[in-house]
Amino acid sequence: MIVVLDIGGTFIKHALMNDTGEILSLNQIPTPRDHKEHFVEVIKQIWESYPQPKEGLAISLPGTIETKSGMIYQGGSLQYLNQTNGKKLLEGICHTRVELENDARCATLAEVWKGNLQGIDQGMVLTFGTGIGGSFVLNGDLYKGAHLFSGEVSGWLTKDIKTYGRDAMWGNQGSIPALLKRICDQKQVSIQDGKTVFGWIEQGDPIACEIFHNYCKDLSIQLFNLQILLDPQRLCIGGGVSANPVFIKGIMDAMNTFYASLPLTLPHLEIVPCHFHNDANLIGAFHHFQKQAS
Repeated sequence: MIVVLDIGGTFIKHALMNDTGEILSLNQIPTPRDHKEHFVEVIKQIWESYPQPKEGLAISLPGTIETKSGMIYQGGSLQYLNQTNGKKLLEGICHTRVELENDARCATLAEVWKGNLQGIDQGMVLTFGTGIGGSFVLNGDLYKGAHLFSGEVSGWLTKDIKTYGRDAMWGNQGSIPALLKRICDQKQVSIQDGKTVFGWIEQGDPIACEIFHNYCKDLSIQLFNLQILLDPQRLCIGGGVSANPVFIKGIMDAMNTFYASLPLTLPHLEIVPCHFHNDANLIGAFHHFQKQAS
């Protein structure tokens, strides 16, 4: 049995998985946002909550990660993990083998292993949540870049950073919390959960629909830029929102409108949800753990 964690900016999902990658139990708790010591304490509590026997701890988390050493060079939405060797730290606390991998790359590993990127030579995964995670498959293999920075699309600049600061970054503009906040602010209500807000969109609420339409329009431009850069066969959309057909349809409609506006004919980017939806990071972290052992 392996304990597998999907550490996001909002929640830590934790699961017990058997040797074939089947999820036997699944729970979640809020992600500590204050400091590293609290984070380590929570991970230890999760680990100790599962009975023996356990083979190890597999972790998906944001940031730039060197998987062999376990070094987290920058922690993405968890900045207190910057310059932390997460593998050594957690192995010392939990007294077990620990393997780490970037969250978007975990989602990609899951889809390449037995999801919607099986047999795809050139592919791409974008995961939408607290930020936007990205990962690329080139010639059938996960591509990490020369400095492990490939796919860090949350840092993709779409505006002048001197003027807008962090809001110039795509991850700040295109995250799901940012979308929910824009809609709720315009409706002058407190921030609602995604299910409620996407329910408004599905029901045709004019304010929610207009903001979502503009969100998808902006998103289509960046997806087109990524298509021009990589020319992938298929894009998989991940994160919890990927299970919502309203979100996927909004993106596809915006892309079709964008293609129709171009003065030239280009192949349309194939867009599908991740096969594993919100469990992709868990499945990929498990697969990464198994690969490191082989």
